[in-house]
Amino acid sequence: MTFKNYLKISFANFDKTWKLIFYRIIVWVIVIGLIMPFYNVLKDIVVENWNRQLFEDFALAGLFYGGSIAPVFVSVIDVLISVLTALFTNHLAAGIYICVVLFLLRPIFMNVGRFVVNEMMYGYMSSHAKHGFASTWVRTMKKSLPYAFYRTLFCLPFNVATAAIFYLLLTVNGTEFALAMPFVFLIIATIILFVKHFLTMGWAPAMVVSGENVYRAFGKGIAAVARGAARSVLFCLATYFACILLALGLGVFSLVIIVPVFNVVSSMFEMMNFFSCQGMRYYVDKETVLSSKKLEEQDTITKAKFLL
Repeated sequence: MTFKNYLKISFANFDKTWKLIFYRIIVWVIVIGLIMPFYNVLKDIVVENWNRQLFEDFALAGLFYGGSIAPVFVSVIDVLISVLTALFTNHLAAGIYICVVLFLLRPIFMNVGRFVVNEMMYGYMSSHAKHGFASTWVRTMKKSLPYAFYRTLFCLPFNVATAAIFYLLLTVNGTEFALAMPFVFLIIATIILFVKHFLTMGWAPAMVVSGENVYRAFGKGIAAVARGAARSVLFCLATYFACILLALGLGVFSLVIIVPVFNVVSSMFEMMNFFSCQGMRYYVDKETVLSSKKLEEQDTITKAKFLL
């Protein structure tokens, strides 16, 4: 599939962008609602450890604004550690509950939205059908929930590793390294998150297209993506590099826009890439149906013996 066709299909399905963003807003509203019973507890702990000046520095901490971001993030992380320590020391049950809601339930339902977009893209590319987000969400719940649960667990070590490396780099002493630290983190984080995305980008499409269960679809997704490895690697590296660079440059609050846009782009690309890697026919528009290279045309000479 050419880049031109990717753009055509993406623009033809631009409505999915707003639907997924709106869905993510709903998920956040529900998450906040689930946490609200502990609002007073969180407020007291945060106010005790946070101050207005630190918030202003944090909001303006970005490479594009000049200066080093390392000192600000060190202070913010120290505050977060103090908040979590106070929360789990004085309100253990509330701390566990809030962590489960934020770091388990929230990503699970965000990944359900990713699966729904893949299902909708499959309908468009296979038969030029457009399905509603809500109806697809309900119809695919039996498949999307297992996918979302296991994808959340699979991605957790990669996300934790990225956060841990960021913290370790911040603690390295030296003025010179403080200036270089964002760029070192940019490279390391891009590599870690690239590996995560490369291993998972064919997972949902394999479940949608082939009807495989969540376990077999994981292996089948990797095998499919590996056939178009160059294209898959380029997409993963380019998107993560751009997203992390923008987040470091514009500040943490830019993630409010960057993360939803990235999820829409990556979810749509996953299905388009899977079609291309599998050599499947697809609709570009109502009157145009194209064919990708067949599987045997994508295999190299060294792999030919496995086709026999």
